[in-house]
Amino acid sequence: MSDTPRILLLDNDAKIVELVAWFLGSKGYEVRTARSFAELDAALAASGCDLLVSDVDLGTESALVELPRRSAAGTLPRTLVVSGFLDAANQGVLAAVPEVVGTLAKPFEFEALEEAVAAALAPGGAGGAPEGVAAEGPPGARDGHPAPPTADGPGSPPADDDGWIEITPQG
Repeated sequence: MSDTPRILLLDNDAKIVELVAWFLGSKGYEVRTARSFAELDAALAASGCDLLVSDVDLGTESALVELPRRSAAGTLPRTLVVSGFLDAANQGVLAAVPEVVGTLAKPFEFEALEEAVAAALAPGGAGGAPEGVAAEGPPGARDGHPAPPTADGPGSPPADDDGWIEITPQG
């Protein structure tokens, strides 16, 4: 068995999956991807992972439903949740899932992702979000939570947000 940490990236956005998988691979992690919870189950059955990096909103599926379900079934690995939907209510749901060892708000910078992954993989996990990581987020974020929802509706990104992660390589 390899000493290289195995990360399973769960997100339904192909561009995000490609970019984040490339970045984590460039940092020496073995990265596999899944675009749905069915793909996640198949990947875990095939070879497991050391860390699941999961988005919350997967289109027709929600990690807020699926992560607690898999935790109760004993099939959820150590998990870092990366999402633009980390308001207080969602943080509460995720905090109740023992395998969720950290969260990182989108948009984020590569450096913050790298720190969050390293903290989540550390012995004992991150014990919650790594210091300073949950505070990353869109303008107006406070106390580790994104800015309040806009007139677009509860949990909606701001009207000028085109849905893409804004990652800035450090250099």
